[in-house]
Amino acid sequence: MDGILEHINGLSPFVQGLLGSAVFAISSILLQRVMNRAKKSGSEIFRVFVRLDMVRHILHKDYVNSRDLQRSSYGSAVAMLFAFRWMLGGFLIAIFFIGVHSIINGNWLFVAASWFCFNCFLEAHNWVKDTSHEKHISHVPDEVQADVITVMYPPDPAAPRIEKE
Repeated sequence: MDGILEHINGLSPFVQGLLGSAVFAISSILLQRVMNRAKKSGSEIFRVFVRLDMVRHILHKDYVNSRDLQRSSYGSAVAMLFAFRWMLGGFLIAIFFIGVHSIINGNWLFVAASWFCFNCFLEAHNWVKDTSHEKHISHVPDEVQADVITVMYPPDPAAPRIEKE
């Protein structure tokens, strides 16, 4: 094992990066194959992933690949939203570990930058997650709810108006 590490240390930085990228890619491919086999086994742990596979299948089959422009656009937007959610999760994890690494090394400027980035990505995550249930606005006062609703849903100008006397 020490001989392998000494050989890798003797390589140029470019070749080391290339080797690291190849190992990362191969391990990612192997992990994907293991995950696919585990999903097919019917394990309770992977039930969520099986459901996501079904949603992805229907989304692409009936919406993204539709000949109807509206359905195709809607399907593409939903697929991008799901992809963006996963990307945000990945960024949150990466920023969290960069922050922890910076704390360990004492790089306080990076700690502050990681903290601000992490909070910005958390806010972005809050914008793309589903908050359509009433429990998500139970803390908002009724006056603020009414103000925002009137701004977001202005009265229809074509609707008949009832004049007050």
